[in-house]
Amino acid sequence: MVRNRRSQTPREDMERTRVYLWRHPEVVGSYEGKFWGHSDVALTRAGESQRKAMARYMAGIKLTAVYSSDLQRSRLTAEAIARAQKPRQKVSAWPEFRELNLGAWEGLTYADIEKRWPGALEQRMEDLAGYRIEGGESLKDLAARVIPAFRRMVEEHPPGSRICLVGHAGVNRVILSRLLGAPLEYIFRIDQQYAALNVIDFFPDGLPLVRRINQPVVEAAAGRE
Repeated sequence: MVRNRRSQTPREDMERTRVYLWRHPEVVGSYEGKFWGHSDVALTRAGESQRKAMARYMAGIKLTAVYSSDLQRSRLTAEAIARAQKPRQKVSAWPEFRELNLGAWEGLTYADIEKRWPGALEQRMEDLAGYRIEGGESLKDLAARVIPAFRRMVEEHPPGSRICLVGHAGVNRVILSRLLGAPLEYIFRIDQQYAALNVIDFFPDGLPLVRRINQPVVEAAAGRE
C-alpha cells in the first residue's frame, strides 16, 4: 500500500516559506482610545522607537520581499525594514492590506460612537462578521479583500522565501483566524499589540503552521529563531 506523502516526510524537513507578519507601531490618538481604519495617521514618538526596533530585528533576517499596506503607519515601517536589508529591498505597498474601513466611526472612541449611534456597538457585536459600519466595511468585506491578496503574496514567491508584511490589527486577525480555521466572529480572541510579530510557515503539503502570535518586538528579539 502506498502511503500518503505527508506521512513519509517530516514537515520540519520540508522547505517552507516563512512570513513575518507585523502589526504597525503605535499611532497618534491611541491613548485617547480613538479608532483608525483608512485614516492615514502618523506614529507617536513611542511608535517611532518601535519602528526602529522592528527594523533592527529584521536586519538579521535575509528577506526575499517586503510588503505593507499603503497607509503610512504600515508603509513607513516597512520602508525602514527594507532599508535595513542588505541589499536594500523595495516595499510593495498594497491597498488590499489596509485596515478595516471604519467609515463614520473613523477617529472616534467607544463613548463617541455610543453617543452618536446608541446601540450600534451592541448591534455590531451581535453580528460581528456581517455588520457593516456606515460608510465603511464589515469583517466579511475585510476578509474578502485581504485573504486573496495574502494568498497571492505568498504564491508569488518560491518555497524557501522569507517574506515580511507590515499589516494592521484587523488585517492580521483576519489572516490568522483564516489560517487557524476560526470563524470571523472569534477574531477579537486574537490579540495584536502595536509592533507585535506573528510568524507563519507555509509548507509544500499546503498546511500552514503558525509559530508565533502577538510577540512584541522586544520579546521577539529575545526569542529569535
